[in-house]
Amino acid sequence: MKKNVEERILQEMNKEQELPQSIRMAFDQSYELINQQSKKKTRLSWLKAISAAVATIALTSSVLLTNDSALATLKAFFGFDDPGLEVAGDNGDVQYVGQTQQSENITIALEHLFADAYRLGLQLNIQSENIEMDNLYYMSVEYRLYNAQGVEIDALVSDTKTIEGPGMYTGYQFQLENIKNNATTLEMLAESTTTAVPPLDGAKLVIEEVHFVNKEGGIISVDGEWAFDLQPATVETQVFVAQNEVTGLELQQAMLSNGSMYISFTINRNIEDENYIFDTALLTSNNEAFYANGANVERTNEYTTINLVFPYSIWNEQQSLSLAVKGYEKLRLVKKE
Repeated sequence: MKKNVEERILQEMNKEQELPQSIRMAFDQSYELINQQSKKKTRLSWLKAISAAVATIALTSSVLLTNDSALATLKAFFGFDDPGLEVAGDNGDVQYVGQTQQSENITIALEHLFADAYRLGLQLNIQSENIEMDNLYYMSVEYRLYNAQGVEIDALVSDTKTIEGPGMYTGYQFQLENIKNNATTLEMLAESTTTAVPPLDGAKLVIEEVHFVNKEGGIISVDGEWAFDLQPATVETQVFVAQNEVTGLELQQAMLSNGSMYISFTINRNIEDENYIFDTALLTSNNEAFYANGANVERTNEYTTINLVFPYSIWNEQQSLSLAVKGYEKLRLVKKE
């Protein structure tokens, strides 16, 4: 399935954006290399992370009109057009951090942070001579995440580096905003489709490499160390259970958090088509639909277990929900008392 998803992303890139030939060749070469390698789920190539972000990346040149932290928080992660993050931000779950670190002539400020049971959002202001307003095409960072005890729990690093922790996040979206000469804002949104992430109170984020990709396909990578202390908002959770029985479909787990809803379910068929998986919808009582951006799929004999994270918030007023899976009756979800 992973290869099919990559092909789908490339199709979206071709359909929605006209890429320079040099960039296209660089991506094609990176995909060929990626497909020849066998990887663990927790070991992701940074080139793959950049490529996977292309379909969702938003490049703008807007200028912040104020330094007021409250208004800046409202702007954080705005380009993702994510309803779960939006509601979470309205309820104070997007935290202003304002920490700045400098290494290897690159200054990185962690401006805002979002973390709930299933997703992590970072907003980084980056200053570097490698940033040119008319030539910067993509950016990526490699990082390690440590818990309050100093134990590595997650890492987004290249395949040549060792990974000590179990790995938490598997899906990444990136976007660039406010690109100027020598400065830009990079936002990242990651999700865990396999397990709930423990609270990150007292955790430390260490960025150890920054990658700049220009419009000619040139890549500049800078090693350094930019460390940030994390103190996110309190993680809220609410368990949901099935209200009705659906033939051929069994709910494994449903958990609603600050800006995310994790749902795991098993169906009595073997699914290979990722379009079928991403057509699965979380519905409110007024039939408003929410769709996941990534999935974790496990196949056993004639059964398929699908794990999805939907952009839905625990602060949403609509708490009467249902899961709509193609070919099955709607599964109604209610809070577990």
